[in-house]
Amino acid sequence: MPTFQMPRSICCLAALLPALLLAGCGSRFPTAPVSGVVRLEGEPLAEARIAFEPLAPADSLEAGPGSYATTDSQGRYTLETLDGRPGAVIGRHRVSISTAITPPRGPGGEDLPATREKVPQRYRGAGTELEWEVTEEGTDSANFELEGGRD
Repeated sequence: MPTFQMPRSICCLAALLPALLLAGCGSRFPTAPVSGVVRLEGEPLAEARIAFEPLAPADSLEAGPGSYATTDSQGRYTLETLDGRPGAVIGRHRVSISTAITPPRGPGGEDLPATREKVPQRYRGAGTELEWEVTEEGTDSANFELEGGRD
């Protein structure tokens, strides 16, 4: 009885298929490294929380996980996604920056004074005017120069 031999290229593809499928997991929303500096009135903004919220493309309802970081004493930050990957999802993002901290509770459960917000409203929350385009190459220059003044 003749034996059937599968062509070598098909054998290789069959052996690699599980690895290729696993490599694709988590890349549904590919990311790129993002870091930079935040300044307010020309001075580094320390202990600010920065959030990148991906905006869904016109042909999709999903945008992927957001990214966040806290600036150091020199205003530098490096993003990490909410699902623990370094960087941010590739594409357009709404960027929010804030220094306020939710008031801690005292030993008796009472609210302690909140940290004073230094960042003008136009740079915070859903109404922020800040946006950033994350490219496949990523960047270490996602810098934000914030100005004070009236909102």
